[in-house]
Amino acid sequence: MLGTQRPRTAGRPLLYPAARRPAAALAIAGVVVTAALGLLLAGHSHPGRVDGWVDGQILARLGSHPQLADVIYLGDPSWVVVICTAAVVACLLARRFRGALLVAIAVPAAGGLTDHILKPLVDRTTSSGIPNFPSGHTAAVTTMAVAAVLVLTGPGRPPLPAALRWLLSAGLLALIPWVAIGLVLAHFHYFTDTVGGAGTGIAVVLGTALGLDAAAARLGARAAPAGSDPADPGGRGGISAAARELPRA
Repeated sequence: MLGTQRPRTAGRPLLYPAARRPAAALAIAGVVVTAALGLLLAGHSHPGRVDGWVDGQILARLGSHPQLADVIYLGDPSWVVVICTAAVVACLLARRFRGALLVAIAVPAAGGLTDHILKPLVDRTTSSGIPNFPSGHTAAVTTMAVAAVLVLTGPGRPPLPAALRWLLSAGLLALIPWVAIGLVLAHFHYFTDTVGGAGTGIAVVLGTALGLDAAAARLGARAAPAGSDPADPGGRGGISAAARELPRA
């Protein structure tokens, strides 16, 4: 009887077991890329060679469409609060409590890390002296988009057709480069600032997801009856579950 009730308290994990190592690798890659760029750009106030070429290409090809930059406002603090509040409420109503925790923890953590630690530490500025590495707008949009994709495609996915969930996921991920391009078009950031922002967002949201799943597994192990598998509550995780999901994509 205890074994049938435990899945409700443990909740559904955010990641399939088969996805945890790739997620950890992506999180580490995000840390490495952001740290490497931070070291290279520390104290600079001008675009580097890569920035000059990439930014020039973006402005030359898309500079006549300034409306493309409107998407950057999704990363404004006011919009981030509105979007995250709606996402948390939706997860709570759907009883996806771990998804609600992911959004509530990862998005503010990415914002605080970007604005209050990395920007002052790296001290890469614009010509006006404003710190701009890594891009806070890109970090916010990346964190929100990747968190939404985890909720849409993970073990706690909503009861929507697989094609629709993967289409929504692709659209959300496409927002990340779109915002990066918009920030360059608006002359708010250099290209490498947006890469650092994306790396920060990816590292924070995947690290948070892995941490929440690990913490829930430990709590489940303490409360689990003998002979049960606390790492796979309800039998929904596991490589077999991931394999069942992938063919429908």
